Amino acid sequence: MNKRISFFKKIKMFNHFKKIIKASEVELDETFNIKVDKAYRLYTVINVPIEEVGEPYNLRKSDIDAIAETRIKDFSSKLAKFLNSKGLAEMYNFYEIKKVEKYSYLIVIGFDLPNEYFRSNRFYDNLYYKVIPITFTLIILIILLIKLL
Repeated sequence: MNKRISFFKKIKMFNHFKKIIKASEVELDETFNIKVDKAYRLYTVINVPIEEVGEPYNLRKSDIDAIAETRIKDFSSKLAKFLNSKGLAEMYNFYEIKKVEKYSYLIVIGFDLPNEYFRSNRFYDNLYYKVIPITFTLIILIILLIKLL
């Protein structure tokens, strides 16, 4: 039986996630070189050291990607262990792992519940670009109606 989580429970869980991330922000930066944005997404760039790659002219692109994949998996497992120790198990997901340069990969992690459609960046986008402008417009309209009457 697949039971859906109510919207208010998701908000409560997201606020719990935010609180822990905010409290761990310095430790995340110092230990993992991770930054936190306004939507409480965690992001960093993993650089593959030249020492691990060796002579660039001897390697194919697939070789570089294989070396980077091992490094990313190692980083991901250490980060997952850290986040799980803070009580965030099953409350985050890797949003994106993207190659940004020849030896650099962008990793973005954020709030996400399994089998649910609630991500921190979508929540903040809806809040900033839909809810707040509509609310502000309605308040102005109500004030104008009151003044006209």
